[in-house]
Parts: sequence; structure tokens; C-alpha cells
Amino acid sequence: MSFQANLDTQDVFYIYDGSFDGLLNVIYTAVYSRIVPCGICIYKGMQFSLNARYVEVPTNKNRARRVYDAIFRKIGSFGLKRLYYVFLSSAPDKDLIIYNYMMLGFKNGSITNSALSEDTVARAFKLAENVSRETEKFRQFTRFSVMQWGVQYAKIAPENNILPILTPFFVNRLKIIPFVLHDVTHNVCAVYDTKGWHVSSADGLVPPEKGSDEAEIEKLWKAFFDAISIKERENTKLQKQNMPSRYFKNVWTL
Repeated sequence: MSFQANLDTQDVFYIYDGSFDGLLNVIYTAVYSRIVPCGICIYKGMQFSLNARYVEVPTNKNRARRVYDAIFRKIGSFGLKRLYYVFLSSAPDKDLIIYNYMMLGFKNGSITNSALSEDTVARAFKLAENVSRETEKFRQFTRFSVMQWGVQYAKIAPENNILPILTPFFVNRLKIIPFVLHDVTHNVCAVYDTKGWHVSSADGLVPPEKGSDEAEIEKLWKAFFDAISIKERENTKLQKQNMPSRYFKNVWTL
């Protein structure tokens, strides 16, 4: 869709492909056209309104890089990381939060990162912290099952889209072992073949069968848990504080 400098009085919604580069292209378009978005949405699954104007923004790698570099220069690496974590969050208004944060940052510089009295900055801080905490929990509690052909598989159900920042941890940890990390919440999976990794749609994913030793490994794991627990000191309330029940299913993947 071609972009016009002067639109009518309708609210303007920018549409992009859902990638971080795509969102940076929205920022580029909004800044250089001087048309402030009423909303930013992903094309897939969106609902259109007759009272709004929709502008579809294609993803251009060069433009995305220009915005990325501008964020780094004006807001700093800390702000850039925070904005990426906000992007990975499940907040429905995250795109507008990122846009508003960037506008503050381009105006005020890196001091924006500590301006928690600003609603936009405070909201971004909370969302980024939530993504960071959840990622750390899944680093601790995700257990891979040994499958056939030497592949390891884990199934997780995070609230946020954390695979891009969670996967490098397991790549570094497993190194020479190929694995599939399956996010059932967002229907995506990270695939590592010992040479590199990528995140893709999990449509049609059929996990391989368990390896012959996996059942015995699970029995040993449960026996270890029972052996180190002290029944007289059992404190289920404290246990759930340290490991919420929603993570239990990630310890036993299949």
C-alpha cells in the first residue's frame, strides 16, 4: 500500500508482519511520514473497522537496521534490550508502548530508561521484567526428553514469546546434542542441529518417539526427587512460590 502524507481524519492503524524488523519499519514509516498511529497491529487475525484507515507497512531490512542503529545511539543498548523484551511479551498493546517509548527516547536520550514516572516507561519496565523472570524460570525448570535418533525434545507453555532469548541458553548447554524446544502456547518451535538454530512455526510438528532409555531416566529422576525430600519439612506453599504449579508440566514433558 502506498503511503500518503496527508490522510483524512480517520484513525490510522499500521499493519506489519509480526516480526521485530517489521515493527521497526512501522516506526520508520510513522516518523518520516509524521502520522502518529492510533494502533499498530499484525495483519493475521486482525479485525478491521470502517472508522479507521489501515496502512500496510512492508518489511525492509535496511530500514529496520537504520531504526535499530538509531535506538542504539540515542536510547542505548539497555533501552534496546528492554524494548526487545517488551516485543516478546504477551501484552496486546506492546507495539504502541514500544512506539511511545521510542518517541520519548529519541527526544530525551538514554535518560528515558530511568524515567519510571512516565507511564510508558513504567509499563515497559514491568513487561520486560516479566519476560526476563519467565525466561529464567524456564531455564531452571525445562527438562528435555531423550528421543529416538539422539534428538532431545521439550515442550513448554510460556505466557510470553520467549524462545528467541531462551534457546541460546540451551544451545550453549547442550552444545553437540540436537534438540527441539516446542512452545505450545504460541505454536512455534526452536530447532537446533548442532550447527545453528532457528525458530519456526510448529504446524505439523510430530515429535519423534521416546528413546528406549527415557522411561528409566524418568523413573530415576522421580526417585531422586523423592530421596532428597524431607516429608516432615514439606512446605507446599513455599514450594509453589519457588516453582509455581504451572511449571510442573515442563519437568515431565510428554
